[in-house]
Amino acid sequence: MITEEEYQKALKQHDQAEEIINKYHEQKINEFEKRLKVNPIFKDDELIYSAKSLCSCGHGLAYPKDCSINYYWDCSAILKGIADKNVQHTARLPFALYSVKSESKLNGTTRGIFKPKTE
Repeated sequence: MITEEEYQKALKQHDQAEEIINKYHEQKINEFEKRLKVNPIFKDDELIYSAKSLCSCGHGLAYPKDCSINYYWDCSAILKGIADKNVQHTARLPFALYSVKSESKLNGTTRGIFKPKTE
């Protein structure tokens, strides 16, 4: 049988672990925000691409690997700094409001895909 003392000790360990986990996530968010201010341009290996969703310009949708849950799907060309400013791009799609499948071996990827719309 578990004693009250063992239970209280486990609760304290749980609270300490949760505090460390929260601080870690806060640090990662702060590092990401600093990185955005210094250099908002990403490389392919720093992005997670959508499985099938494309921006209206023809590039795949993506988001930075280290972003928080408050971020959004965006045109990968914009994130990589290679977007054509003369074409319309899909508006940012916040994670909280849109469900877009991420790339995977099963779902496929839009990484490296460019399918411009023909008019």
